[in-house]
Amino acid sequence: MVVLFESYGNFTSGQTSYKALISRKSRGTITLTDKEFRFKSEKDNILFHLRTNDIENFSVKNRFKLPTIELVSVQGMSYTFYPHKKERSSLTTSKKATEDLFRELTRSTFKKENPILFETIGSLKNCATEEDLASEALPGVIFLNEDYLSFKPFNEKSIAQISVLNIINISSDKSKSGPAVNIQTKEGKFYSFITLKKHIGRYSKEKAKTERLFELVNQAKIYKSSEQTRLEKEEKEKINRVKSMMEVSSKVRLDMIRTALDMDKKLFTEKVFQWAKQFNFLIDGDYLVINQDTATDFLNDLSTGPSILSRRGLKMKCRFCEKLIEYGVKICPFCGKETVNS
Repeated sequence: MVVLFESYGNFTSGQTSYKALISRKSRGTITLTDKEFRFKSEKDNILFHLRTNDIENFSVKNRFKLPTIELVSVQGMSYTFYPHKKERSSLTTSKKATEDLFRELTRSTFKKENPILFETIGSLKNCATEEDLASEALPGVIFLNEDYLSFKPFNEKSIAQISVLNIINISSDKSKSGPAVNIQTKEGKFYSFITLKKHIGRYSKEKAKTERLFELVNQAKIYKSSEQTRLEKEEKEKINRVKSMMEVSSKVRLDMIRTALDMDKKLFTEKVFQWAKQFNFLIDGDYLVINQDTATDFLNDLSTGPSILSRRGLKMKCRFCEKLIEYGVKICPFCGKETVNS
């Protein structure tokens, strides 16, 4: 495992008090790897570990005048911890180290299936209308991969993820309040992203990175749109092959249909029984007997039903429970968590 962060620090679980948070019993070594978060207590030599996939959310909080990270697991357990500024001094916390740990936690939770294309400290305004873009912005970390433009605020236990394919308009705001990247989604929601840089403990807007973000989001949008067009074309070709088979024969081999649709064997077996029941088809050994009265409805269902990605049996991991779920599903059927926020 790759160590992403390591520091002497304090760690408590559950609802904590100032006395418990700074006690010697709470002191030890905080370690974050690409697979898990660990804390080893100095006094009792007890090792606590939590898989990064079991992290539901976290935020930076100023508790008892100490900059801490509050973390919640998918099981609903809460933890509070912070790295030290000076070795073995539980009263001298490091704001910079806390921010560094926050960013590493964010990277480890966002970097699941696809590599991060762009990352920076920034702010986000989440607005109901375009006029609301003048509202107060939340500071945090901006991430972009080929599928999502994501934002993790420092001080709130929330994650905003905007599907690149869900973006209908991207504009660069060069007004006095800018520079910013303004985005509108298909649902009519508006978002304004501003990149920031830190200098002498204060944040200021960074024009070059904002322009780079604007460029990369546009590129990601073009790439995903062309990919979707290609997949839709492939899907039509597959359905047309099935249609051609059904036009020349009312009895088609099951393996020929599965090959034509390029479907996973297990998924196809499940679907073919559903189709037989729904469209009054018959399964005769290795053949599917087509009911010509419902054949058109069957083809329409193939065209308007789940995408080719789902029919091919492609899966993605739930970022909370790590179980395999259908590609593009919004709510995990295993843990009930929302897989994306858009």
